[in-house]
Amino acid sequence: MSIVKMAKKIAFEVASPADVAKADWVTAADIAAWNIFMEWKAFDKIPADGSSISYRELAAAIDAQEDLVARIGGFLVSVGKLREDSPGSGRIRHSRVSPLYRSDHPFAPLATVAVGNGLKAYVHWPEYFEKYGRREPRGQTHTPFGFAWGHPELPPWEVKALYPKYAVQFTKAMKSRQIVGGNMEVVGPGALYDMAWLGDEANAKRGEGRGSGSPLVVDVGGGLGQLLRDVVTAVPAIHPDQCVLQDRKEVIEEALAGGDAFIRGVKLMDHDFHTQQPVKGAMVYLLRRILLDYSDELATGILRQLADALPADNPKARVIIMEERLLDTPVPQNRIVDLVMLNLGGKLRNESMFADISRRAGLRVVKFHARDGDPTCVVECARSE
Repeated sequence: MSIVKMAKKIAFEVASPADVAKADWVTAADIAAWNIFMEWKAFDKIPADGSSISYRELAAAIDAQEDLVARIGGFLVSVGKLREDSPGSGRIRHSRVSPLYRSDHPFAPLATVAVGNGLKAYVHWPEYFEKYGRREPRGQTHTPFGFAWGHPELPPWEVKALYPKYAVQFTKAMKSRQIVGGNMEVVGPGALYDMAWLGDEANAKRGEGRGSGSPLVVDVGGGLGQLLRDVVTAVPAIHPDQCVLQDRKEVIEEALAGGDAFIRGVKLMDHDFHTQQPVKGAMVYLLRRILLDYSDELATGILRQLADALPADNPKARVIIMEERLLDTPVPQNRIVDLVMLNLGGKLRNESMFADISRRAGLRVVKFHARDGDPTCVVECARSE
């Protein structure tokens, strides 16, 4: 256990129950304060060189009332997010944490999404569950996220499209390598699931005269192709033209617009994975961070489309699910992801949950690949016998 986690655990155990509960009120105000300062780009106006700025200067820079800025800034000083030259000086400077909230910092979009996908919906939970019942969302619409943003009849991605400013921040957050899993290990001892065997399959296809362009790997909902690139780089026997990248039309267009040579070599396909899979008989269908966005019913439907596409005459063909799993021992970092997915109509799943939706889709779990304490998992599925 890290020193920070140990210190938090000790503080939790020795503080009075009332003090523990009241600490949550401070956290709520803290989020509100840094979020509005981000919205106003106040952190951008605080000198990056470590020097200070007065509340009057900061208020003028963001076109806000000085007294209001001082009250919010004073709270951020109280929790250590900002530093004050001296008590009552009316001058503040960055702390070691606050530069993260500058609009040019790669962390900033993640913070924005934490509020937009998380807190904004959390505060509407009482009204949401009163209206729709005390149960998980069942479909792509009428989610806590859509409800909180005022458009319950729309799926989350259509809601985001109505707010271009937020959509830009969300896209930036999703491009973070910590989120999309770029440069992940897919071969060797460090890989959770070793895909080296696909190299032999790629060579075999060419040796049998079926052509290097026949489908070998289909990345379903693969975004801009980060995972597919990792696979082809790690397994050079796989040629890009043996791979198919599928996603929504606007995502495929963005991938093409990037002018990347690798992407140009891959077969790109506009595809809704809730509908029939058009590429039949591939050796592997990849699903990276897809199923967690959907309810059990919808996730089962996605898997069913892939089960139907698997070649009936090749027992080695696989559907490979790569996701964050629900850890059996609850830890905050894992469970907060599950609650955000609840807002979006999805959920994290453990081994038994994956087995259940796979079975209902006509698949069997060959092996559940996971390491103790690591939330990442790979679910290796084959066609049911």
